Amino acid sequence: MMHRRFASTAMLLAVVGLVTASSALAQSVTNISGTLPALVAELTSHDYFLRGPHSDPRPYVSPQPALGLMFRAAKLLDCGQVDEAAKLASGAGYEVVRFVDRETREEYLVLREDLKSVQQVRGWGAYVLNPASEIPAIVEVPHPLDDANTAKVGAMVFANGARGLLLAGAQRDKADVPDLIDSIFHQVHVAWTGPWGKVAAWQIHGFAIEKHRFPENAKAVLSTGSGEVINEIVTLNNQLTERGIDGYAFNRLKAEDEVNQLINNGQPGVRFTSLAATKNEQGRHLRSIGGAFVHVELERAIRNDETQRQIAADAIAKSISETTTIANAQPRAASPTTPAREARRRTTGRKPA
Repeated sequence: MMHRRFASTAMLLAVVGLVTASSALAQSVTNISGTLPALVAELTSHDYFLRGPHSDPRPYVSPQPALGLMFRAAKLLDCGQVDEAAKLASGAGYEVVRFVDRETREEYLVLREDLKSVQQVRGWGAYVLNPASEIPAIVEVPHPLDDANTAKVGAMVFANGARGLLLAGAQRDKADVPDLIDSIFHQVHVAWTGPWGKVAAWQIHGFAIEKHRFPENAKAVLSTGSGEVINEIVTLNNQLTERGIDGYAFNRLKAEDEVNQLINNGQPGVRFTSLAATKNEQGRHLRSIGGAFVHVELERAIRNDETQRQIAADAIAKSISETTTIANAQPRAASPTTPAREARRRTTGRKPA
């Protein structure tokens, strides 16, 4: 069935329309070096990233014909079949690059649009895999430009050992990937989180405090998208607080509930509904298969300050390492109906008030 669906690379190229015929022959993996921050800056530059319609006339191209192909390529890459992944990805105008960070000597695999074989970048995004990682977590950046400096935060978190880094390829006015299932971003998300959701996704966003009716000190707003309070949320809230960043979390508990008191100091969790990510497709996917999805909103003052960005990234990275382990890749959730006080104390080491 899959053979018939993609029986001919030439047929796929004809449907996509923006890939040259020579890309079908592109199978080799290129070796390059640099630094991870510079790589991420390049992948979110004009060469690889579509700006909004007012400043960039290049259109976002529907990836519908290539969705299955790119899912399979991402899956092969995740399984270590690098040459096979490169061969498959070339049929959709992508290339696999082996990247070595000159400073850390870490080696990464990059799945990005092949600028030599596409007539122009299509806005499908770029994806970085750490093949040596044993931490079952990926970091996602859906709005690298709209949410300024989130790509920098995401790169710093990823550098601490997460499995993958997903970077969207277009501003939200052209393709808002949290709303899309039929995007390459979502297909890589599904491929890299696994069929049972054992790989958690930590998605980095940004907000401006003046646009929301939040407490004035709110510098981070966390959510799973469903209103639950899981270990990842509690742990990250604690890590941020310990570093001087005031965080809150969307939830559907009563304001006086002990768990809400713990994370929100009594502020009703529904007060943060505007950043709840209830319709986020990556979150919906992971919840549907029992996985963990953490939606992290960082206020502009945090994202625009180099020191504060690093502090926030350290808090997220520490939370990832504390809540995902090799032996227990399935993140644990503490339901509001469980003995929440004891569950939170055991998970976070924090005594209840």
